[in-house]
Amino acid sequence: MSVQTTAAVAKPVINVRLFLIRIITAVSLFAVLGKANVWLDTATNSILALGYRALLLLLPLTLLVLGRRSLSVTLSCAALGLVLLAVTSNQGVVMFAAALFAYGIAIAGYLIKSEAAQTKEGAAYNRVAMNMGSLLAGLILLSPLLTPSMFFLGAAAFVLLCLPIAAGATFTTQPVTAAAVTVDGSGWRNKLPWVIAGVIMGIKLFGVFSILPQAILRETGELPSWYGLMLILNSAVVVFAQVPMMKLIERTGRFKVLAVIGIIAGGFAVLSSPAAFHVQTLVGALIWVALLSLAECAFSYLDYFSVKQNNMFIKEVSLGVGAGLTVLIMRVVPMPYNALLLAAIGAAGILAWYWFNRKTVASLHD
Repeated sequence: MSVQTTAAVAKPVINVRLFLIRIITAVSLFAVLGKANVWLDTATNSILALGYRALLLLLPLTLLVLGRRSLSVTLSCAALGLVLLAVTSNQGVVMFAAALFAYGIAIAGYLIKSEAAQTKEGAAYNRVAMNMGSLLAGLILLSPLLTPSMFFLGAAAFVLLCLPIAAGATFTTQPVTAAAVTVDGSGWRNKLPWVIAGVIMGIKLFGVFSILPQAILRETGELPSWYGLMLILNSAVVVFAQVPMMKLIERTGRFKVLAVIGIIAGGFAVLSSPAAFHVQTLVGALIWVALLSLAECAFSYLDYFSVKQNNMFIKEVSLGVGAGLTVLIMRVVPMPYNALLLAAIGAAGILAWYWFNRKTVASLHD
């Protein structure tokens, strides 16, 4: 009885620690992603965008070598990567620094998410923390006084604040997380739709970080001071519209899956045409981002379904592929064909996801 009582008392403390760490790491991640398009070259930006999800593949090795020190060590790696970005201009070191930051933030973020999601309340707080971090990152990006060195050193110091908090946190899911990586499930046919789902979610995620700034730069030659507000708006819409959007989808009954696909496809239609919304203007950018954020709310159903099929890990890793692909296409393919190509990939992807899951998708109605 005493053991159960102790665990019941300790759990909220751990949740608070995870909540604080998630906010801090989210601020650093989203702020860095926001500045990457301006301060980092195409190769480094691609490493950052792809690596912060794809490097989750190193999770089993990290847990094997570091065990319960995994969170503290990976947070230290993320901070070291930021310091290197601040103090060097050597291309090789800069690319290594981006990879080191991406690795640290990827593993630390997954450890926090996997632990928090053990309860519905924890999963909800994790989502709130992520969006709070994005809101704060948007406020930081509004500052016109930031220099690259000041920015990256400040972000490193912010991440290091997590270390004393992480020192008292314990994790119950490490063996489960490591095992989930190696479980093959139902084979490639079961995994492939979640690779596709991760890719299209990565494309949507990087719409604000890559498509929007590149579209604005093409028209004006510089990012306006209000660009940071778009990050704030993106998070705010998801926070306040998530529950109403889910209730709206639930009301469609047996057409729920079609509603989800329709909303996501509509989001990619918006993503395809930033010029049509005149995103170089404040009003146009507000409308474009708000519509994309509303469509993002439907992705929560894909998250839910991936858990039911034991495929969340493969989806999270593949999200980095979509993010990296977005950065690469936006830099290599000329406007406006880059946004059109990404939107086509996204729309085709959600249809392919449905085709592969058409026999099992009924479980979304549970």
